[in-house]
Amino acid sequence: MIRLSLSSALLSVLLVTACATAPTGRPPQPPSSPSVQAELGYREVLQAGEEYARQQGYAVAGLQEAVEVRPNYWRLRFGLAERHTGKLLDLEFDGASQQVVREEIISEPAVPPSP
Repeated sequence: MIRLSLSSALLSVLLVTACATAPTGRPPQPPSSPSVQAELGYREVLQAGEEYARQQGYAVAGLQEAVEVRPNYWRLRFGLAERHTGKLLDLEFDGASQQVVREEIISEPAVPPSP
């Protein structure tokens, strides 16, 4: 009987020790909501816009700009080369559908001379 009690006590101590883990000091992170997980980041949006420009036959050069107009909806601008030198490709990109919803070629704004 004593042997059984001693074995049980030893087993309990081993189980408690094995299951104990040291705290990390960080609070647990709640999982992101599906809408946050679906949002595209700045780099992903620029890459998608650049790929779209290439597929449409534009040569992207110089300026690359992405501005999130509202959650997951972006305005992209790319400097153009070759036959469109001095022009910008202005795109509106819906991150939820991952599609360009508007495309326009505009003139680059004139840079005022330095004093």
